[in-house]
Amino acid sequence: RNTELEFKMETVQKAVSMGRALRYQFNLKIRQPLKAVEIVTKNPNEKSVLLEMENSIMEELNVKEVIFHDKEDELVEYTAKANFKVLGKELGPKMKQAAACIEQLASEEIESLLEGAVLSLDIDGQTVDITADKVIVNRIEKANLKVINEGSLTVALNTEITEDLLLEGYTRDLIRAVQNLRKEAGLAVTDRIHLYISAKKEEHRQILKKAFDTNKDYLVHETLAT
Repeated sequence: RNTELEFKMETVQKAVSMGRALRYQFNLKIRQPLKAVEIVTKNPNEKSVLLEMENSIMEELNVKEVIFHDKEDELVEYTAKANFKVLGKELGPKMKQAAACIEQLASEEIESLLEGAVLSLDIDGQTVDITADKVIVNRIEKANLKVINEGSLTVALNTEITEDLLLEGYTRDLIRAVQNLRKEAGLAVTDRIHLYISAKKEEHRQILKKAFDTNKDYLVHETLAT
């Protein structure tokens, strides 16, 4: 067994599965190209593999770019609330004051808790050590990002769809439809075709025409249209 290769494939499959889960959750169909996938990992071995397999990740997730970040706070902002079940036993009547202090924690302080740090708070003359298990952390995604976290790996899809990306998505849908027609017609893989495209509604016709004009070479190549 090649354990190094197994680790590589498990790492890439995990990242791709997380990206696809985001597409499914937010109804971002796989044929619609997206601007980027943004990745944070606290495991240097994972990062090395993902860098090496960048092109495969782009292809599998249908994105134009893979962006790596050092910290998760470049993708999300954190807010925290007190974990009443844990802190209530420790603080009793001072719990309300502690909860107010925890809600004021900065995003950087909360991230340090997630990384294992201990924060000391003065609650009405009593020093209380705050650890990750004593708070409930919420992740607020930054603009256009959809984020998922699993262990050491955080994956985010940039969902901003420019006109060029939208037109490429239409082109990919059109190619899929033509490929299905080729198959139904019993054409060989190498058979050339004449391709005719029409639409009942004027607005659809204009969109298809623009998509065709923008991505003509790609469409012709993929469908073997003369």
